[in-house]
Amino acid sequence: MSKALILVVEDDPLQRRLIKQNLESEGYTVFEAATGKAALETVRTNPIDLAVVDYRLGEEKGTTVIQEMLAENPLLTAIVVTAYANIENAVEAMRKGAYDYITKPIDFERFRLAAERALERQKLRREVSVLRSSLEERFSAKNFIMASSRMEEVGRLIARAAKSDATVLIQGETGTGKDLVARSIHQASRRKDGPFLALNIPSLPETLVESELFGAEKGSYTGATERRIGKFEAASRGTLFLDEIGDLGLSLQVKLLRVLQDGEFYRLGSSRPLRADVRIIAASNRDLESRMAAEEFRADLYYRLNVISITVPPLRQRKEDIPPLVDFFIKKYGAREEIKIEGVTREAMSALLRYPFPGNVRELENIVERAVVLGEGHFLTLEDLPVFIKEKPEEEIGTGEKTLTDMVRGLEIREIKKALLEANGIKSKAARTLGITERMLSYKIKIYGISV
Repeated sequence: MSKALILVVEDDPLQRRLIKQNLESEGYTVFEAATGKAALETVRTNPIDLAVVDYRLGEEKGTTVIQEMLAENPLLTAIVVTAYANIENAVEAMRKGAYDYITKPIDFERFRLAAERALERQKLRREVSVLRSSLEERFSAKNFIMASSRMEEVGRLIARAAKSDATVLIQGETGTGKDLVARSIHQASRRKDGPFLALNIPSLPETLVESELFGAEKGSYTGATERRIGKFEAASRGTLFLDEIGDLGLSLQVKLLRVLQDGEFYRLGSSRPLRADVRIIAASNRDLESRMAAEEFRADLYYRLNVISITVPPLRQRKEDIPPLVDFFIKKYGAREEIKIEGVTREAMSALLRYPFPGNVRELENIVERAVVLGEGHFLTLEDLPVFIKEKPEEEIGTGEKTLTDMVRGLEIREIKKALLEANGIKSKAARTLGITERMLSYKIKIYGISV
């Protein structure tokens, strides 16, 4: 049986009873009100889903009562019942917030269908409202930890970018939160009611990136069995986030530039130009200026994207953000696991502050989540942290007494750095020089906190 709550507002007791009995036979919980005042009191004290309101309530107008109820509960859906079936009344009812109207004498079969449609709409609106609140909570500026002056500057740039429709280029290392910056800009902009779509360019073969961006007609390539809508069309009136734009091939860079310049694009296999009202935010963890110098990234596209530039600093350059970030993640995962964590010990925090975090905020979050899940006390201790966090960094190894392990570790770090320098940061090449596998090299880079 349905759990929906329906309010019938009707001053005729016989008509009110008929409507109530009909709805109760369908399993709905039904409240009654004979006046606008009684209807408002019911809405204030009960989470009414649907209101069925007579157009005339003695001296009152049902449409006015609907407006007052919507002021109390904006997610309520209303249906007007009227004996005056004309276009003017219908238009007035819709303008005042009614979803539908039913004429008297009531055809109860049609009435039940109208109620079902209205309740389906009301359910959808509640789901959208919950989702939007969740997004606003997750991607609001308060979820940015801004203890450092560098992150305060990022926050100011997000606020400015949100007021504009200009393209934004976000740069920073992997794990610094570039996607969170992009979503926060969208959520604070006038486009927040539109879609936010993201495309991670390196995650797709180059042959599929074009169809993902611009769409494709049926038969335009092998396997295209139906028309495909691209991200530009789907993101209309919203924001398209192009993650790792530096990996976009040169041929697609030309096509993206054309969209940014002319606002037009073509589906694969079509000669008909399409237009979409889309705001572009791009991000890259690669040095685009170096790629321009190497002729791997078009200068004209770079300047089109880089209207508003936001650089998210790595965590090692804003260590004053580590304590509040740790506190934030402890609360987040403590609540999820239903574990009461009071905080972190001084020794554990000191170790976290020494660590260079090559994986940035994403790595810190992973470390804290693991510690919350596996820890046994009310405080996170040094023992709850991974072994590589507890290792002394290279600069501390050179002082004081040295064990054989310390000397071997220091030598290993120097040789890895030398090999990476000679290989221009290419790990596979450096691994061959060192005579180890690339996987082993990646592991050692991580545990020693070596910056590639």
